[in-house]
Amino acid sequence: MDGQLAGGAGGGFGGPGGTGGPTSSAPIGQLVDGRYRLNAAIGTGGSGTVYMAEDISLGRRVAVKVLHTAASRDPAFVREFRAEAQAVASLNSPHVVDVYDWGIDGQAYLVTEYLGGGSLRSILASGRTLSPSQVLVMALDACRGLDHAHSRGLVHRDVKPANLLFGEDGRLRIADFGLAAAMAGEQQAAGHAGTARYASPEQARGKVVDGRSDVYALALCIVEAVTGHLPFVESTVAGTLKAREGRDVPVPDVLGPLAPVVARAGAAHPDKRPAAAEFGRLLLSVAEGMPRPEPLQLVGPGEIGASPLAGEAASVTPSVFPAAAPVPPRPVGPRRRWPAAVLTLALVVGAVVGGTVLWEATRDVTRRLPSLVGSSGESAGALLTELGWVVEERFDRQDDSVEGELLEMLPVGGTPLAEGGAVVLVISLGPDRVAVPPDLVGVTASEAGRLLDDAGLTAGEVTRGYSEDILPGLVIEVPDAASNLPLGSDVDLVLSEGPAPRSVPAGLIGMQAADVQASLLALKLLPILVDVPGLLEAGTVVGLTPAPGTPLAVGGQVDVLVSSGPEQRPVPAVKGLSVVAADARLQAAGFREVEFTGPADGVVVSQDPAAGYMGLPDSRISITSG
Repeated sequence: MDGQLAGGAGGGFGGPGGTGGPTSSAPIGQLVDGRYRLNAAIGTGGSGTVYMAEDISLGRRVAVKVLHTAASRDPAFVREFRAEAQAVASLNSPHVVDVYDWGIDGQAYLVTEYLGGGSLRSILASGRTLSPSQVLVMALDACRGLDHAHSRGLVHRDVKPANLLFGEDGRLRIADFGLAAAMAGEQQAAGHAGTARYASPEQARGKVVDGRSDVYALALCIVEAVTGHLPFVESTVAGTLKAREGRDVPVPDVLGPLAPVVARAGAAHPDKRPAAAEFGRLLLSVAEGMPRPEPLQLVGPGEIGASPLAGEAASVTPSVFPAAAPVPPRPVGPRRRWPAAVLTLALVVGAVVGGTVLWEATRDVTRRLPSLVGSSGESAGALLTELGWVVEERFDRQDDSVEGELLEMLPVGGTPLAEGGAVVLVISLGPDRVAVPPDLVGVTASEAGRLLDDAGLTAGEVTRGYSEDILPGLVIEVPDAASNLPLGSDVDLVLSEGPAPRSVPAGLIGMQAADVQASLLALKLLPILVDVPGLLEAGTVVGLTPAPGTPLAVGGQVDVLVSSGPEQRPVPAVKGLSVVAADARLQAAGFREVEFTGPADGVVVSQDPAAGYMGLPDSRISITSG
């Protein structure tokens, strides 16, 4: 996949010579790798430009990200890019953007699912902010996506609002997994490790990072989402990174119950931060005391700014930090000032965070129950147990519910409850159950459907089977006939195709015709007796047509060949022959009863009956020799 863009000039996306970097004019209408037609640029960031595109092979809309890199012809970069792309494509989470394809076509590119809801960056750029309840939903989705990736050894390293995308359904997906790692080799001399504005302190110093670095960046995104402003922003990249060194993320009180949890996620030292899964559980534990979130006012990708915000395109350069560099005390940058109340909070954030840590160590273990009604009862029980409560399960039926769904919590969500307290979970056994009608066998499929509808059930899959007694087209079996099923369940039906085919039996030849006839009639085959001459006793079956083993439909005809007994034949003339020759001629003619009188080496002088007499094989022939 190392060709050029169809219709492109020079070095593909990199402009003449393929030197890399953003192009001065977007190659709208061109094909990437002969397959992806670029329709419109919908965003530009530090790592590349995103285009809305069409996959002309599959006829679907996709997003194509073309990377701003001059290393696309470097085998080392291609290997790293391939490895990261394959690792990300293996992720299977509803909260991670699906990667469909990747390649090098002048410039490196990634093909992903297209999301029409825009990003958190586009929402903030429109002047809107999120309520704490909306942030909670967004952060829970992000934690699930991060936890899925972290459990598979993938760290994002560049979590920021531009990479938190929304589908038109409002569900969040995380984009650009693996890009920071893939481009690190190219930018190693500059210490690239992600976007400066959202880098964790350990990331800024170029240390090895794990998933807790992504949690720190998510905490920054949460603060920016509710306030419209980001902490630790200075006029230079170095100043931005220095401002957060050794300092926890200042958390505004507008976050309400979320504030202590976000403060833990934004701790300067990674050991004090929760992992993504734990962060999600902590967020969920305070959810009950918060109002129901309003739907997000999504901003489509067409409204995303063409250029990144200040600092979003800047890579992290840890070399700006000497090991013992002093930490500037400025909590905010001069270009984005907080409201007075937030600024005051930032000045005392140290005391707040210190107080939070002390409170965590000495607080009463009583806390509010999360509201989990509507979730999986099994998952809710596991979460409450993990949070320190004792769970008792009860079960009930409820229409319009799903089996296993949590119907009720006692006490209700939001109730303060001490650790070790009992929580009763009422879990659904599904809708009310009804009996399958007993009179379905023997009726038509349409009549069975009517009876099922009257009982609150529906006709399910219809299959066919053989029946000896029920006419074709009628119901012969209802697999769930003895069951009580949830209201509205499908009930499968088996319709008759008539009796099964028969096989002409073996072992009938040599039997009497009457017995063979009875055997065939018992199989619902039609025997036709046909007399044929033969040496066997009259009435003995000597053959079947068709042959034994042949399949026949019910009522199929079988010709039964029945011996009519031996036929009369003329006695040959043997007078004048030697005794031996006479005996041989009589045996050849079919006469088995021959009596000799006289010398055995003599000549036949008389025979009885005379030559020409019509006799049967068992007729006695007397021969006299002299």
